[in-house]
Amino acid sequence: MPAKKTKLAPGTRIRLKPDVKIPEVPEVDARGWSGTVVESKGRGATLQYIIEWDEETEASMPKDFVEACEQACLFYKMACLPHTDVESIE
Repeated sequence: MPAKKTKLAPGTRIRLKPDVKIPEVPEVDARGWSGTVVESKGRGATLQYIIEWDEETEASMPKDFVEACEQACLFYKMACLPHTDVESIE
């Protein structure tokens, strides 16, 4: 029986797993992006994390990504991603 996955608590530092794409702007290479869990929503297979990107990630964001988010009225400093896309780095 596989081990039960523990929900990450707010404040947990995370990094995106390799090959994860930001759904709203999938052409952007988000490899290595990291941040902090702000909130979780859902349970089990539908569990998602609201992530606030850290300063290093914000500094490395391509200008095209920021502009695409702003044009779509999205807040580029945060993302909501499935639990399967992130891993704890603490």
